[in-house]
Amino acid sequence: MMKAEKISEICQACLNDSEFIVDIKINNANDIFLYVDDLNGITIEACKRISRYIESQLDRDTEDFSLEVGSPGLSKPFKVDQQYLKALNTNIEVVTKDGEKICGKLSAFNDDNIVVTKIFNKKIANKKQEVQEEYIIDKTNIKSAKSEISFSK
Repeated sequence: MMKAEKISEICQACLNDSEFIVDIKINNANDIFLYVDDLNGITIEACKRISRYIESQLDRDTEDFSLEVGSPGLSKPFKVDQQYLKALNTNIEVVTKDGEKICGKLSAFNDDNIVVTKIFNKKIANKKQEVQEEYIIDKTNIKSAKSEISFSK
């Protein structure tokens, strides 16, 4: 059976500076699912390039496999720090381990926590005013975080 570490090592050799691996899944039938992204948005051409490179480095005669290279998708939870970097200054949805759901702009992140800024209107002294709240969320307390997809009508 193929090892994710081997696929990761081969893949890293062909990624450019803004591309990164999000996840690798390999089942018992050696079906390899590689999810990659790019800070500037991954393209189909990049996925093809990565797929061709990995296939050129593996020997089907030694070990048969299938390979699928794709994007993790907007609706999937973040798995690596680069996804937070890519999502900076965009709206995300965070669910904490205690079940609290926080939606707002990802305004900062580091190794320990993320900062989500929520802007809303609040009536203060009989006047509507824009209020900004910042939520500092420890990364160890995040159950899931993903891009917030909104559809305009």
